[in-house]
Amino acid sequence: MLLDARLASGLSARALALQAGVSTTTVTRIEGGRMDPTVGMLSRLLAATGRTLELSVGESRGHARLSLAGLVDAWTTTTAGERPAWTRLRALLDALALRPEQTQAAISRTPPPSGSLMLDALLAGMADKLADDHGLRRPSWTRAPVRFLPSPWESPGTPRMRQAARDQTPSQLREHGIIASRDSLWRDPSTLGIAPRA
Repeated sequence: MLLDARLASGLSARALALQAGVSTTTVTRIEGGRMDPTVGMLSRLLAATGRTLELSVGESRGHARLSLAGLVDAWTTTTAGERPAWTRLRALLDALALRPEQTQAAISRTPPPSGSLMLDALLAGMADKLADDHGLRRPSWTRAPVRFLPSPWESPGTPRMRQAARDQTPSQLREHGIIASRDSLWRDPSTLGIAPRA
């Protein structure tokens, strides 16, 4: 967006940076996708090109806003192998902890294949745990053979960290071949401002 606006205005990256009061490096990093600007920064940069930034909020089209199916891209491949995007997964679980009435809708839609057998199995294990925790029926999509890993996946770490993860893995994750401690995904409710159950 910034690159298009800058080119349309005829400004060089250096000229835009001078007008917006930022470094040229900041402009090139944002345009190259290596830096996510704040809304204020983006607004200031666009204003320097003669454009305005307009934001709007709306409901997602056709999908429950809180949905495991929306997390099929929540993974990356590193030199150590596939790695879940823990922050995104936790964010969904945090939101469901605050709005438990949305759990059924969040787990019911079948996620499309993610391209990662690890993530497909992890999402299935998460759905089963959410269902069990809330007294719901487990979704049928979690029983598909592709949702079970033939050999366990473990997140990297020291031997002590890996053993702790093995000891603290919820049974629902373990059933799908995922070894990850409960704390790597589910936060203590008190940290979310949720009072403990009586």
